[in-house]
Amino acid sequence: MSTNPPDTRIFSGDWLETTDPSCPHRYREGYAGTPAGTWNGWQVFTATPQVMDAIIDSHHTAALHMITAEVAGGAHLDEAWLHALQHLASISRLGDLVVVDTRVLQSDPTQVEILAPDTDGRYRVGFGWMWNTVDPADVHTVHGTIAADGPPPP
Repeated sequence: MSTNPPDTRIFSGDWLETTDPSCPHRYREGYAGTPAGTWNGWQVFTATPQVMDAIIDSHHTAALHMITAEVAGGAHLDEAWLHALQHLASISRLGDLVVVDTRVLQSDPTQVEILAPDTDGRYRVGFGWMWNTVDPADVHTVHGTIAADGPPPP
């Protein structure tokens, strides 16, 4: 089973910022991961399967909220689903594989990314999203764990 190396940090993005003014944290969620470079200036990291599951679950919740709001506004369920896909990627699991499908979002039939765990059982997380390293104290819910001596500064 994969574990977090000592250089584990917490990653989040502006889409995960809290909208609850009573919450003392800037971000609703953050994810433990190991830096793995950048893509277009944004952080890319590797994460355990458990953290990847938390990312997928959070994304599914966001999609469900969007679909529910559309249906409540009078849209048919299939229209609400397509509306969500025009604003969010579709992320699913097929066994150990993670499929990030942005074909509708990008209007490009080639935009599908399929991720397999590396030899350490970790997944590379980026998806073209704007991830940043954040202070764990700024995060309401951290998925995964950091080294006992804490993460390096962002």
